[in-house]
Amino acid sequence: MVPGQSSSPTASHSLATHQSPTKRQTRRRDFQYKYGRKHHAYDYEKAPYPLSYDRHVLELESLDNCLARHLRGSVSFADFKEHPTTVLDLGCGTGTWIIDAAKEWPECHFIGFDLVNIQIPLKILEPSTSSRIEWKHGNFLTTKLPFDDDEFDHVHVQSIATGVPENKWGTLLDEISRVLRPGGSVEVIEDAYLDIVFPTLPRWFTSALRAPPVRNQSVRSPDGTLREYPPPSSISKELSNKHPHDHALLESLYKSLFEHRFINMKPSSMLPSYFTTYFRQVAQGPPLSFPMPPLAPLPPLPPQIITSYIIEPTSEFLDSRASISNTFNRPVSLSFSSSISTVASSVTTNQKPSYSSRPRTASAPLSYNGEGSLSSFEFSNESLNVDHPVSPSKGFVLDTTLTEREIISPSRSLFQIEQLKNLSERSIAMHLYRNYQAVLACQEAMWEELKDRIRNRGEELLPFGWDDDEELEELQSRKKFERLLERYRSDMQIRISLWCSLSDLGWPLPAREPLSKAELIEEERMRENMIEARKQATQEEFDIPCRTVRVIVGYNF
Repeated sequence: MVPGQSSSPTASHSLATHQSPTKRQTRRRDFQYKYGRKHHAYDYEKAPYPLSYDRHVLELESLDNCLARHLRGSVSFADFKEHPTTVLDLGCGTGTWIIDAAKEWPECHFIGFDLVNIQIPLKILEPSTSSRIEWKHGNFLTTKLPFDDDEFDHVHVQSIATGVPENKWGTLLDEISRVLRPGGSVEVIEDAYLDIVFPTLPRWFTSALRAPPVRNQSVRSPDGTLREYPPPSSISKELSNKHPHDHALLESLYKSLFEHRFINMKPSSMLPSYFTTYFRQVAQGPPLSFPMPPLAPLPPLPPQIITSYIIEPTSEFLDSRASISNTFNRPVSLSFSSSISTVASSVTTNQKPSYSSRPRTASAPLSYNGEGSLSSFEFSNESLNVDHPVSPSKGFVLDTTLTEREIISPSRSLFQIEQLKNLSERSIAMHLYRNYQAVLACQEAMWEELKDRIRNRGEELLPFGWDDDEELEELQSRKKFERLLERYRSDMQIRISLWCSLSDLGWPLPAREPLSKAELIEEERMRENMIEARKQATQEEFDIPCRTVRVIVGYNF
């Protein structure tokens, strides 16, 4: 201390707080790990947000930002006479929206507020951008926002509905109204309609992936008797008829975790009424729905390993056609079920690619435009001779059932219809990817729901075929649960067919390793199952939304 200078109690307390090692040691950890997944360390009663903070989950935020910018042509859906000078991003996540907005509004100061510290380090940004950004942390569900009244020109809120209980929305919007200056604006961008969607696949699709090989229903024993195979389990048939898809248990767990956290799965149905209470003018865009992506053509089959034999010089079969066997250095395997599909290649370097002349037409729908190059293979939708719809009726659907009172004039410019029409049909796969990844990000909360049912409500699992014994150890149940998740992940990857989107962008498809005859027969079997199953598809299944988005903007005029 400088002689003659007094120390205030506040300054002394602040200094002690920053220098005390005890305080640092008892400081609450932001994160905890559950089965390798990164989660916030708060009790779910105080912070019910169920998604993990793994990197691939955080990256979903950028997909939402790209969609909003494409629809609006700007970082914001609000109509500004002039750009705001102070902006709050509530539930800012990694902070990517703020960084984009800071580049678009060079005179604006930003504060990003979130529960935990996951924001992009400011030191890696340009000084002209980082100097106008602050990250702050706290729980806006349990405490007031740490900002003055009338402090911000604009408040941005995006994708926080999965962490806000229904009874907290009123308090939260009241706080937003308090920190928003007169004449300011707030925008909320949330999934709408069937708001928190659990993407599902029809049973004809998933059953084809796991259909067993077709076999005779009887076999003749050596003694001449005929033995019949037992019929399929009546229990399996009953469960198949009761649930429309294979992932019904996961869907039930997913919905239950939100119900137990008192989170409304349709926030956009109640938010408009809250907005009209706290803001003088409200502009709400119609729900924008994206249907399931079109079915991609089936990828081509890989080549079969051709085995040649070395004939001894003394062999009576030696002739001019004898050859020395070729040895294949097999690359890393790419499974048929991989999200990165493949293209067939010729086994020998001096032959043109050839394909089976078997009468069966289940082989690869592709055309060949040249010699020698793997990238010269192209898929042909026309050659996929299957009588079923291969795409949704439209790439998007706007709900026009809202009345004129519900849609105030500024909302008519929230979505640019021409921008929507410019979206590629394959871009719908992005929305399915985004939503199924959000489901998997909640897997630990779903696991807690499952454990509770196993221990206390086992009868609720019986309709789903979960035949756990009460004495089954938790680890065994966990392994079974993870198998269900992996099946869901694999099915969704096949449905999304990311390889098809990349092919449309000009990416060459990698070659697959040659397969043995047995492996190739198994892939042909799966391929035929898929082609036959697609005939059961209905147009209504393609038009089911895999995601719906809605924007609501409030003004303090």
